[in-house]
Amino acid sequence: LVGSSFFDATLDGSNFENSDLTMANVEMAQFNRANLKNAIMKEVYVSGATLFEGIKSIENTDWSDTYLRADQKKYLCNHPTAKGTNPKTGVDTRESLMCID
Repeated sequence: LVGSSFFDATLDGSNFENSDLTMANVEMAQFNRANLKNAIMKEVYVSGATLFEGIKSIENTDWSDTYLRADQKKYLCNHPTAKGTNPKTGVDTRESLMCID
């Protein structure tokens, strides 16, 4: 899914486990109940209207160089699955989100 576009998509309940979404466009997308476990979310284009509220899992996700709106970053950093290390990139989830611990 590298470089794919999910512009204005409703991705509720989608399973992106183990997916590489590097440089994907998720502008205005909604991720309610979506599974991003082990996903690579590097350099993803996220607009101010993109919503991650209600996401199922971000465990072991690499968010390197993806710039999130402050409230979305806070939500993801406080998510109970914001932990672990991506098995492909070796990057820590909380570190790639730039969470303040």
